[in-house]
Amino acid sequence: METKRRIRPELEGLRTIAAILVAIYHIWFNRVSGGVDVFFVVSGFLITTSLLSMYRKNGKVLYFSYIVKLMKRLLPTAWLISITTLIAGLYILPVFTKQQTLNEFLASAFYFQNWRLAIDSVDYLAQNNSASPFQHFWALSIQFQFYLVWLLLFFVAITLLRLFSSNHIKRMLIIVISVVAIASFGYSVYLTIVNQPVAYYHTFTRVWEFGVGGILALTIHKIVISSRLSWVLGWMGLIGLISCGIVLQVSQLFPGYAALWPVLSAVLIIVAGNYSTHFSAFQLLSWKPLVKFGSISYAFYLWHWPLLIFYYALFEVETVSLIGGLLIMTVAAIFAYVTIYGFEVPVRNIQLSLWKTASIIFVFSGAIWLSTFIYQESSLALPVADSETLSERINDHPGAAVYLEDGRLTPLAEFDEPFIPRLEVAEQDRSVIYEERCMVGKVTTAAKVCEYGELIDYDYTIALVGGSHSAHWQPMLEELAKTHNLKIVTYLKSSCRFTEEDVPGSPECAEWFTNVKTKIAKDTPDLIFTVGNVGSQQEEFDEVSDGFIEAWKYFEKQDIPLFLVRDTPWYKQHVLTCLSQNADEPEQCKAKQEEIVRDVNPITQADYMPETATTIDLTDYFCDGEYCHYVVGNVITHFDANHLTATFSRSFAPVFEKPILEALEK
Repeated sequence: METKRRIRPELEGLRTIAAILVAIYHIWFNRVSGGVDVFFVVSGFLITTSLLSMYRKNGKVLYFSYIVKLMKRLLPTAWLISITTLIAGLYILPVFTKQQTLNEFLASAFYFQNWRLAIDSVDYLAQNNSASPFQHFWALSIQFQFYLVWLLLFFVAITLLRLFSSNHIKRMLIIVISVVAIASFGYSVYLTIVNQPVAYYHTFTRVWEFGVGGILALTIHKIVISSRLSWVLGWMGLIGLISCGIVLQVSQLFPGYAALWPVLSAVLIIVAGNYSTHFSAFQLLSWKPLVKFGSISYAFYLWHWPLLIFYYALFEVETVSLIGGLLIMTVAAIFAYVTIYGFEVPVRNIQLSLWKTASIIFVFSGAIWLSTFIYQESSLALPVADSETLSERINDHPGAAVYLEDGRLTPLAEFDEPFIPRLEVAEQDRSVIYEERCMVGKVTTAAKVCEYGELIDYDYTIALVGGSHSAHWQPMLEELAKTHNLKIVTYLKSSCRFTEEDVPGSPECAEWFTNVKTKIAKDTPDLIFTVGNVGSQQEEFDEVSDGFIEAWKYFEKQDIPLFLVRDTPWYKQHVLTCLSQNADEPEQCKAKQEEIVRDVNPITQADYMPETATTIDLTDYFCDGEYCHYVVGNVITHFDANHLTATFSRSFAPVFEKPILEALEK
């Protein structure tokens, strides 16, 4: 993962094998290999050796010097590749991914990409994000964070040495690193069970992997084995490394216990590498071509992923052919060689003082951050739609209100103005619910409440309850609240529904809904607004389940009326992808209604319906009987495959006005 002075030749060969495995699994198998975990072990081994050498030479660790030199070694390649990837991505990738691309560029350039992905992993909507050309920087981010953690551990060990007047630096380091590694492994196992997506990118769940490498660096001189055992261990480690991604679904099981597989494979190879025998893994890994490639493996790793993503985008495919994959790997290797020897090495050889080097890094960091921020603000600003702008655009961009005029959907061709929102910002055109963190994520079961609309002098209170398909109606309700003195109170959780039963994949939903029921019964709103069914075309959702009906009955007993909306269309493709590919003919973006929407509204066919419930079916505002359209009334309907844009949601205000007011006055 890092370009570093070679200590033992087989380590370079090991990094070569790990990097190539990562690329092969990514390109042809769409899986994760476990090769990154090997990088972590090797990094732990090398950084521990390096810092220990510095301490023995100087009697201390030169922290500032080490950090500056570390950044001088890592940043040129990382920044060159990330900036080049950003520029290429802005031209090659769909226009609606610009915001995501810019956000992940910053996260990658400043080494917190792993935390951005961790946050996205529990964000229901972010899970639908397109694959980013910066996604692989998560490993580099953890590695950089690890370097800082290791400096702290050395500081702790040295401080303890002085406190106890001891000279046994290795012994103290083994104790300190072991304590941290054991704690990290325990936390890794725990978090992987509780929340595996977050655990995968979490810094502390990975520290133990570096710790294993560090402890190995401190103890390997004491490990004595026979040459025959060395031969066996070396091949066991190499075969284990190669087979890891085949046997295990790494992206869904790691880190936790499962990560022991590649970690121990790396340990076996490093231990066996002390002994060279005929036909050994050591001889293979010490082969000059592999060792030479190891010097560019860091850059190869960074180049292969964006090239793969750009391949998908340019050729509009989801898989890569054998020839295409070999081409990607060849180009990545060429780019890596040029990057390291044509750019990084010359930069590294520039002789400047530490303070000048630090100053240059600081200036470049500020320039990268500022220029990205200015670009975001100038080209990707999302206009806020208030009641005035809504009324101003009603003629050119009526959205759902177009159906009210003469009871038909108006084709896009009848409008002179371009559709809104712009594709550049359409994916961010969503309810403020998400920005304000009013939708609780996974694990959380508390009934979080947020308030919108008229908060002081209001006539009625409407509770918006459910998951993301309820949340996308918040803009409409807030728009309606402006003219009718309504207070909107939200009780929302991603991936959950207005039902008493468990939601597959989200077992915490049942406890959350129990808490929500108690809270709503206490708050007694005038009306509950929610989605009454699941719009997915899976057969299990052909009818409203008993869990929904039990929830309706509960609130009927609480004397709180319900407003049940039929779920909006779930498309089989990302709406913005189609619109990006058909920018000149957006009317081509539509789906056959019979494939998207059931003929009969499941809510009206439910076995039970409370007398105080109001139902509404909005299918005609999306579909014309033959097709369901991605642009209605000159407004994009969805920002992904099944969630409404805030702009389209607001356009429903005049549609809902009468039925909601009637429901409130019942």
